[in-house]
Amino acid sequence: MTKISFVALIKKLEIGTTITLLLLTEFFPFPPLIVNLVSILIYLFLFFVILGRGKRFFYVATRDISLLFLLSLAIASLFWSNNPESTAYQLRFILRSSLFGVYLAMQYRPREQITLLSWTAGISMILSLVSVFLFPSIGTGLFEDKLSWIGIYSHKQIFGRQLGLFALIFVVRYLDKNSNNLSAILGFILVSFLAFKSNSKTAWLMIIFSLFIVLLYKINKQRKIRLLMFLFFSLLAIITVSLLTANLKFIVVDLLGKNLEFNGRTPLWILSIERGLEQPWLGYGYAGFWGSSVGDYVIKNTWAGSHEDFYRSATSFHAHNGYIDLFLQLGLIGLLIFLVNLFMTLKRVIILFIYTRAIEYAWMLQFIALFCLLNFSDSCILLVNTFWVVYVSISLSSAIEFKRKFSSTHSLTT
Repeated sequence: MTKISFVALIKKLEIGTTITLLLLTEFFPFPPLIVNLVSILIYLFLFFVILGRGKRFFYVATRDISLLFLLSLAIASLFWSNNPESTAYQLRFILRSSLFGVYLAMQYRPREQITLLSWTAGISMILSLVSVFLFPSIGTGLFEDKLSWIGIYSHKQIFGRQLGLFALIFVVRYLDKNSNNLSAILGFILVSFLAFKSNSKTAWLMIIFSLFIVLLYKINKQRKIRLLMFLFFSLLAIITVSLLTANLKFIVVDLLGKNLEFNGRTPLWILSIERGLEQPWLGYGYAGFWGSSVGDYVIKNTWAGSHEDFYRSATSFHAHNGYIDLFLQLGLIGLLIFLVNLFMTLKRVIILFIYTRAIEYAWMLQFIALFCLLNFSDSCILLVNTFWVVYVSISLSSAIEFKRKFSSTHSLTT
């Protein structure tokens, strides 16, 4: 085997490993032995990556200081955590996910990341179909007296939000002239079919939201009318918010099939915030609120109190709101650091999108919007999931791309 062939083989193996690890960024209902084995393999992969490309890895990891501060605060919270055992245990998982996000930003350009995610989406959906038809006890579940598909994931909610992300990826691939339009169309159709079978309203809302990228991308292509379009859509946003506010009861109760307390979320949020205000500045420590006596009190006095499963695994419970969960764990300081990071990332992405009109920056902008919206009803900030890995990657990739585009003196450290 020639040296060139060997290098090509190693490159393909690395890409295959990356796609596999992207699949494993979500929690799967594996036995503990397999979970530990997977964790060890991921750590080994990251160890050899950092060992072989340490200087470059460090350079990329430090491109966004606010993100670094947020992770550092999570690690430091071990010293004031209400549940230090849980904090120490969960920190290794969030560090692993964050380091993997750094790896993606280091090794792959934004377009390449989209390609990797599209392969991950396709494999995930195929495996989900296999699990439904060959292992229905794993691939399906009963939720609210309805048989729903959950594929290879542990819950309908997780399957739904993954499908929403997949829809966005396939829409982006369709708009990319260098991509295969047929595979993108087929992927989007399969996403829609799985969303229908999952009975996930979250998935449908995210799928509909993902289509806005088409409008966003087309508008940005029209240079002469950008200001007019900006004013038009600002007005449209104001009208939309007004209509949503005026018709909240119809949308929530009749259309989404929920109650005005969002299926018990509102009391959970209120009680969680009340307890969070007892330690407002630094919170209860990363993964230190749920599973502690304070978190148990919130669970006991909300809808979760009627579910025995939540008591048995209280540390995995969350407030169904990423911003509240971050506040509970790292306080107002942690929440502020994240909001600064979010603002800086959004600013870079918007500038890149306006000046380059490239589809990869439209993808970044749409993902960040989706990430922000999702965290109002789910928790994806600083937690082990695909959305956090992609967010870290986008935050760092946008910083690198911004410097590459707007700094003539910049050259990536190797």
